[in-house]
Amino acid sequence: MAALCEEFTLCGLLSGAERRRQRDGLQGVEEAGKRDTVLVTEGGRTVTLYKVSDQKPLGSWAVKQGQHITCPAVYNHSSGEYVVVHDEKVLRVWRDNDLSLDKVFKATLCADAYRLHSLPDTELLVLFRGGAIRFLDILLAEPQQDIETILTEDEKITWSQAFTDDEQPVVIYVTEKDADRFVYTWRPVFSACQRWRLPLAADGSTILDFAATIKNRMISLMMLYSSGHVRRSEVPLTSHDQEEGPQLLVSPLLQLPDPADTGALIILHNSYIATLTPCAARQKDRLCVWNTSFQTLQDNKEFSQKTWTQLWCHDGKLYIPHAQSLLVLRYTCQPSSLASSLGKGQKTHRSAPQIVPIVNWEVLTGKTEQSKPPALKRSLRGKKSESGIRETPSSSEILSDIQTAPESQMPSLVQRVWMTTDLPHFQVAISSVTQGLVSRCQKDATFYPQSSLIKLIESGMLSYSLCPGLVTLCLEKQDVQALQMCLEHFVDVPEDVLCSCLKMFLGVSEEILNEATISTKSAASYIQESAEEAMDTAPLIQNGFSSPVGEEDSCDVQMLDKVIPKSVKQAPPVTLRRAVLLNTVLTSRYSANFLLPHLKDLSSEQVVLFLGYLHYLYQKCNDNITLGLPGEEQLSITQVLDWMNLILDANFTVLVLLPKAKPLLRTLQKFVKSQMKFFSELNKIEGTLSELQKLRQTSQRGGRYSIEVLELY
Repeated sequence: MAALCEEFTLCGLLSGAERRRQRDGLQGVEEAGKRDTVLVTEGGRTVTLYKVSDQKPLGSWAVKQGQHITCPAVYNHSSGEYVVVHDEKVLRVWRDNDLSLDKVFKATLCADAYRLHSLPDTELLVLFRGGAIRFLDILLAEPQQDIETILTEDEKITWSQAFTDDEQPVVIYVTEKDADRFVYTWRPVFSACQRWRLPLAADGSTILDFAATIKNRMISLMMLYSSGHVRRSEVPLTSHDQEEGPQLLVSPLLQLPDPADTGALIILHNSYIATLTPCAARQKDRLCVWNTSFQTLQDNKEFSQKTWTQLWCHDGKLYIPHAQSLLVLRYTCQPSSLASSLGKGQKTHRSAPQIVPIVNWEVLTGKTEQSKPPALKRSLRGKKSESGIRETPSSSEILSDIQTAPESQMPSLVQRVWMTTDLPHFQVAISSVTQGLVSRCQKDATFYPQSSLIKLIESGMLSYSLCPGLVTLCLEKQDVQALQMCLEHFVDVPEDVLCSCLKMFLGVSEEILNEATISTKSAASYIQESAEEAMDTAPLIQNGFSSPVGEEDSCDVQMLDKVIPKSVKQAPPVTLRRAVLLNTVLTSRYSANFLLPHLKDLSSEQVVLFLGYLHYLYQKCNDNITLGLPGEEQLSITQVLDWMNLILDANFTVLVLLPKAKPLLRTLQKFVKSQMKFFSELNKIEGTLSELQKLRQTSQRGGRYSIEVLELY
């Protein structure tokens, strides 16, 4: 997930009139070598060094009156100096202790410079307007050396960016000639720049901005179009001999809500980008953070005044010129989660504990005593009061005892982990003890301390990735109670393991279910177990006629459900305890693409049983006219339908050929037809209401007295 955080103003900027007089306004915000410092080039004349967190300038330099900065100032990592170009060809180099740019090192180049690119551990690069690229140290050794012209006549550079790949610099820049766009790539090992052609947009839209990343010698070039589309093209770092250059393939990435005539695009993370475009509906500029892996909007912010449609990004902060100030907007980017973006995530109100990082850094930075749970504080104080000052055991000592102590002593040993001396690493200690127990269980088939494992799971400090052998062990032991708790507390259970748990819950014997400690309170309200409430298997006879559901291909299933009394409704196909376990699977996180292949491993009996239970849950929601079922799981009708679709997709051929599944498939077909008929009627009502709304809006043109005829059909 990605989110926008707090914002603050770094500095004031020139007014609109002053910006127009100074040509370009704000030219650049670049890193200044040290953490939390940036170089701001504005107004065409001034370069200022800022300490971002303190919001104060550390130094400011300006060129003389009549001179204009034409390239944003950058920091040269190899020399620790600042470099800027003014009046296209004059290059200035200075340090922090220099007071005036007029007295610092000066070099006049023989060609116009377009942009300076600074990379860590690499000499600064100078990109000339003719397309040539030189290292700064080579230029300073001979400033008047001839610079070749690579671009054709009337071809101009519009955007450029530099990277480091395999410890070698890489530069990509885009040029424009009439309506054509070209992409150039440069590496020191190339004998010349490699040229590629960008295809024109099919809808005739123009490109507003570019952004790029590099990985494994492949540049991913992203483009923001005036139509609101963001497209991507892969530019290989390979050499070719074609003079014109091959045409790149462009693929769609995402669609913004509105088209725009101006806009800015920047890459925040491997899976996240930010766009700044005008919002036509509200007459405001809007900053949006998008997940490019799943094409979802993560966060957005509207600005009260117009921005300059410029974006810079450094060290987890966005820099946005807004009105007459430069805003700094912090942001966070977490690794993109497939389960939360594409899959069906758990409900936020579910009772599962919050995700805890591997190491509690707040405890590591101090205040250990304040970070301890109240119960833990009391236990530590109790130890001191009973036996004086005594050291508590370490997790290594507990691990050693776990491998040799009898099973009856396991609860007391596990209890000691809450009093370990390495408390700042509490989660690591919990994980180590759990792995120790699992390891001994795998070596000794007779050893299985269920209560101790459940206590460790309930701590909320474990996850599947920390101890994957725990779930495998529970599956081998058919411990449905521990498996249920793992699914409730672990948010990173893989889809194949989730399917294995489903197979276990469907196939485990009733004897094992009855012996397990499973809370059935949440599902007891809609899972009826008594024989008196079950529907008789014989067809319902009304006035000498049997129910038409089994005889006709009728769609009026909902009407029949209203006629049939509650006492003769269909009985659940599973017992209450099995239903609770299946509900845990239904509310677990998963990705449909990854889960679907594993659902094909279910046996035909398990498929029919599970599909019958899903149908029963759907009927319960349908009878109660609700979108969810009561209970801690908060099982929704959407989750039921999603799982029903997955089971049908994965096992459709088996179900069609299975005789005992045909009655269930017929019933599902009737429900689908009834829903189609229902929504068809809703569409008619919607169309009628929209027509009435139009008539109402135009009825004001009538006189004081009028007669109107509304023809609906």
